[in-house]
Formats: sequence, structure tokens, C-alpha cells
Amino acid sequence: MRSPLRYQATEYDCGPTSMTNAIIYMFDREEIPPDLVRHIGQCTLDSFDENGHAGRYGTSGAAIRYFGSWLNELRHAGLLPIESWFTEKENVFLGEGSRLTNALKDGAAIVLHVTLSGYGHYILITGSDGNNYKVFDPYYTHREPAAAGVVRVTDQPFSHNLLVPEEILNSTSAGDYSMGPVSTREALAVSRYHVNDLYII
Repeated sequence: MRSPLRYQATEYDCGPTSMTNAIIYMFDREEIPPDLVRHIGQCTLDSFDENGHAGRYGTSGAAIRYFGSWLNELRHAGLLPIESWFTEKENVFLGEGSRLTNALKDGAAIVLHVTLSGYGHYILITGSDGNNYKVFDPYYTHREPAAAGVVRVTDQPFSHNLLVPEEILNSTSAGDYSMGPVSTREALAVSRYHVNDLYII
């Protein structure tokens, strides 16, 4: 059985929540090892604020990259059929020629760093509908999205709560749901691992 995607519990845990949501979106509840959920919280809320308070600057790109590598180790250990890859900078865009868009078409989910209300923020992309992308934003709010063209979705709790136009996500501006400057872009693709060709010798 699948579980609905989750909202973050604090102002800072969008990264761990989006990574948890990638797992929830990809696997049935019975398949997910409890240690995986524990590990996400322990290892990805890693940044400190200017006063040295742990977790109050969210999740770093280094933690996202590390977590992706750790997911691949789960596969190698035979604990979960999962694979992931991290990409950054000029390789992070959506649309024609995008490795991320191709991954979505193949069933992957993308943990993506964007801007929200002027701050760095992680969301999950689970698919596309024409030039709009299916996004689950873990930051719960009663307000309608401020960005023109972004549509709230209320009846898809297992996959997305927003439709965000490709042009907004690809924007280099500091607007809501923009990936922003190329130099700061980062994304983690997560998918179920399938063995397409099995040869018995």
C-alpha cells in the first residue's frame, strides 16, 4: 500500500521531507526499510545557522549528494531496488534535451532545489502534464501560490499538490519555484531499479 506524501514539520526540513517523499512515491509502505527513514533525518538536516544551531539552515547540496550515493548502496546490498544520481549546475534544467525530464518520463522522481519566498527550498517533481510539471511542495500553506501560472492541486495526495510551468522552474530569477542561477542548481533523481536484461549462463 502506498502512503500519501508528507508535509514538513518545521521551517527547515524541506530537504529531508522531499527525500522521504521520493521514497514514499516510489515504493509501497511494506517495501521501505524503517532504517531508511531514520537515516534521512539523521544525515540530511545538516546545515548550521550563524549561531551554530544544528539544522536551522536546512540541507546542503553535499548531504543530497551523499544521500543519493547511500541509496545506491542499499541496492548493492540487496535491501531496496533503488537507484539515484545527483546532478548540478548547467545540467539542471527541464525540457527538450534534459536528462531530468527523460528520467521523469521513465518513472523517476526528482528532488529539486528551488527558491520559495526568497529562500532556498527543496521540492519533489513526480511527472509532467504538457509544459507543466507535477510538483509536491512540502511547505504547507492555506494561501494560493503567488507565482502566476502555478496551480494548486488538492486531489492528488500521492503524487503532487501543484502544477508548475516549465518556464518558471527553468527561470534564473529569484521568483517562487525558480531554479535560479545556474551556478547554484542541484537535483537528485530517484527511481526504482529494474533489471531489463537477465542472461543465465
